[in-house]
Amino acid sequence: MNLPIPTATLARLNPHLFGRIGRPLELNPFAVVREAALHDAIYDECRRRGWISFHGSMSERTHRTAGEPDFVILADEGRVLLVECKSRTGKLSLAQAALIKQAEGLKHPVHVVRSLEEFLNIL
Repeated sequence: MNLPIPTATLARLNPHLFGRIGRPLELNPFAVVREAALHDAIYDECRRRGWISFHGSMSERTHRTAGEPDFVILADEGRVLLVECKSRTGKLSLAQAALIKQAEGLKHPVHVVRSLEEFLNIL
């Protein structure tokens, strides 16, 4: 059931209520409105599990490699996860797409996630 959105602010603050709008959400009804909220949720989950996560600041431009995934996670059992976060309408930049293609050519999957549920599914 699609609910009308009274304001963009209300939708942003309540993605659990208004998450079923827009083309990308037809595939994922839990996709976040704000990418920052997804970053926070993934960071919290990593910390909860005792994992190390390397993550750049979203508030300012960093000196990281162009296209680098948002998270490099050192998980349990020797697993390393490369995770790129996107909001429900977010698109990969050319640099991100190129890096993902090159990493996958080296057999390092980069997971593009739009919700905490998608992140948890890759674990």
